[in-house]
Amino acid sequence: MSSQDVVGIFVYGTLKRGQCRERCWPTRPTNIVSAWTRGRLYTRADYPALISGKDRVLGELWFYGANELPRVLHALDEVEQTNQPGLQDLYRRVVVEVFSTDDELLGNAFTYHYAMNLDADGFRMIEAIGTGYVQWPDSPAT
Repeated sequence: MSSQDVVGIFVYGTLKRGQCRERCWPTRPTNIVSAWTRGRLYTRADYPALISGKDRVLGELWFYGANELPRVLHALDEVEQTNQPGLQDLYRRVVVEVFSTDDELLGNAFTYHYAMNLDADGFRMIEAIGTGYVQWPDSPAT
């Protein structure tokens, strides 16, 4: 799939607004909306991990123009340790369908799936509760 078929970048953890890696984005998005994608979300004390699955994983969709997307992806690939020469991938960049919180298909977006062994790395699965979504951190918002 080409990057022109992608509407933005879906994030679900430390790259979201208010999280520790929010400042890693190299440029401002044209828009940010709450959104969800299908997957299986895991957590440990320092960061989450997403893999393929059927849960509704809540996060944010960051929109960028086609001219900004290569620069943003380059920066995020470094943060997520993917496609880095000489290094084993910690995450893999993949394309997923993303939906609004009203369940409207927003389009395809890049996101990062964990590429290592979840159990060996100390992750535990986050279960959907109440809202039907899973999200990180997996505690209720205050």
